[in-house]
Amino acid sequence: MSPLSPLLVLVVREAGLRSTLIARLSMAGADLVTIDNIDDPRIQRWLAKGPVLILDQAALQAREGGEAALRADPRWRAIAVIGGAAENPAYPPRIPAADAATEIEAMLPGWGYPER
Repeated sequence: MSPLSPLLVLVVREAGLRSTLIARLSMAGADLVTIDNIDDPRIQRWLAKGPVLILDQAALQAREGGEAALRADPRWRAIAVIGGAAENPAYPPRIPAADAATEIEAMLPGWGYPER
């Protein structure tokens, strides 16, 4: 993992989308891990990496407190949600599932990854 780039933390329930994101973002040079639960205790070990959370609507709906609790969670450098409609259109950004890999790859420089 690069000391200058954040760690991407994927919580994506749909296997095909998760596989696509892992392949595309890895090829783009991203450091990433996948977890099943936003409250996974391993996240504490990754805080020094300024983790960026990428989750799908199903994972967000499973989160106690929903979008408001997620926005208030200080652990994340940034958050992006795949699918669904935003409670707050400004943050976190919503990404259509059909274009998720392309759109998230385009977001990498904004999260601290060098442009390729």
